[in-house]
Amino acid sequence: MYQLQQVLNIIDLFTSQPKIDFYTSLFSNLDLSSISEFPPSKFGPKGYSRHALFRAIIVMKA
Repeated sequence: MYQLQQVLNIIDLFTSQPKIDFYTSLFSNLDLSSISEFPPSKFGPKGYSRHALFRAIIVMKA
């Protein structure tokens, strides 16, 4: 299982270099400080990072 995870983390296998460069420059210039990363929760786990979800939506729509 660990070897599969290492293979899936190699982004070059799944994405072309121009796309990687585009998203890297886009996300490095994106200021997400106005969005709290984890919503406050009294119960249960923290949940998912809002920053990661926002980036995923951008990738999905682009």
